[in-house]
Amino acid sequence: MRPVHLRHTVLYDVANCLIDLFPSGADVAEVGLEASPALFVSWRTGGVANHPGNIAWGVHYRFDAHVLRDYPHLSEEARRRVCERVREMSRLLDFNYADPLASSLLVVDVDDAVLAA
Repeated sequence: MRPVHLRHTVLYDVANCLIDLFPSGADVAEVGLEASPALFVSWRTGGVANHPGNIAWGVHYRFDAHVLRDYPHLSEEARRRVCERVREMSRLLDFNYADPLASSLLVVDVDDAVLAA
């Protein structure tokens, strides 16, 4: 993934925690409204244009308002646990590059359950 330049603390920390799960050329962006930002990771598989191998892929991480509000006030250890929980959710994503019917846009809802100890 390319260097991460995100304004919101939780998005920045989570993106850095996920950095090794995505291709090295993946782009990371903060999307959405300022009051409820989301994290978007995108990349393109290789191949020739108009060929099944040339597909844009993306993961949209949507954060619950409680997570965005409470995360900055957590201890360093609690923040690490939140990032690890999002990382675990990300490991379950299925990027089946060989399946022409595979969904190339996946959504991860990060709800307040990640705040639980």
